[in-house]
Amino acid sequence: CRQRRPIRLGRMSSVLSSISLLSDAKYFEEKNSKFNELHDHLAGKNTKKKLNAMKRLIAMMTLGRDVSTFFPDVVKNVIVDNTEIKKLVYMFLTHYAEENQELALLAINTLQNDLRSSNQRVRANALRAMSSISIKVVIPIVMMALKSAVRDTSSYVRKAAACAIPKVCRTDPSRKSELVDMVAELVSNSEPNVLGASMFAFSQVCPDRYDLL
Repeated sequence: CRQRRPIRLGRMSSVLSSISLLSDAKYFEEKNSKFNELHDHLAGKNTKKKLNAMKRLIAMMTLGRDVSTFFPDVVKNVIVDNTEIKKLVYMFLTHYAEENQELALLAINTLQNDLRSSNQRVRANALRAMSSISIKVVIPIVMMALKSAVRDTSSYVRKAAACAIPKVCRTDPSRKSELVDMVAELVSNSEPNVLGASMFAFSQVCPDRYDLL
């Protein structure tokens, strides 16, 4: 049996460099996450650097790292006119909104505007972020958004509406009757992705209302 030769450092480096990694894998390397640099990029005007900063934050968030201290920097970027950045900003807001309620309120106007976007993903992401702000003063605005979303032409937005309903019910149980009506409308959808989310909303809000099925 021939003895294997140890892989030299230079060769190891060559082997690793030849491995095909995911295009954004570098953002999951914590050594790339220099906090001061991230603050600067989020505050700057360079779109590419801003996008890179958001990807790094989402990567760290995915790894379980607490990056909630960046919330003030991120929420300022909710007005950025770039779909990819906006998507990541909304992911961040949705994740940390509950523990940063007051700051999250700063994004309400922009979220309302995005609910009228022609892009279905922007509308859905805006609804997800808005429904994650668990403050009763926001509920009337969220309810208006939900009433429109359950009838949206996009199944993607209707699915987001179904997922948002249980959140709103937990924040303001007094709205249950209105939310049940929305669930009733959603469970009549024939699209599988909408129906699955609707059944989840049904199980969370009105599991005893078999007459809706």
